[in-house]
Amino acid sequence: MKAPAFLSPYVEGSSPTRLLQGLVVGVAGTLIVGFSWGGWVSGSTAAETAAMAAQTATVQALAPICAAKFEAAAGADTGLVDKFAAVDSWKRDSHLIKAGWATFPGGAKPDNDVAGACAKLLNTALKIK
Repeated sequence: MKAPAFLSPYVEGSSPTRLLQGLVVGVAGTLIVGFSWGGWVSGSTAAETAAMAAQTATVQALAPICAAKFEAAAGADTGLVDKFAAVDSWKRDSHLIKAGWATFPGGAKPDNDVAGACAKLLNTALKIK
């Protein structure tokens, strides 16, 4: 089968080889630039980033609620602050988890990140070292 006249410069001689080489180099160049400088990411990287953003947003939303609930309860029971201050600083997040301050309605289990952020907020608010 003979190619149409307007395609003959592209299908005769070494032109098809050069055309395919140019296509491969163009695609490779586009991929390199896109993934290195263009901000493109794979699907798994995007999923990881979204999961981390969701966890960060959850902590930012729930930690102040945890601290406010603790402070409100501490206003009624002054011994609560003393018990919290008596716990080592590196164990305060687990103390909040065991006491139930980091468990929220609808949550099956407490969140360690929320407990840690809540402990930091309480340390600052209650001026505990």
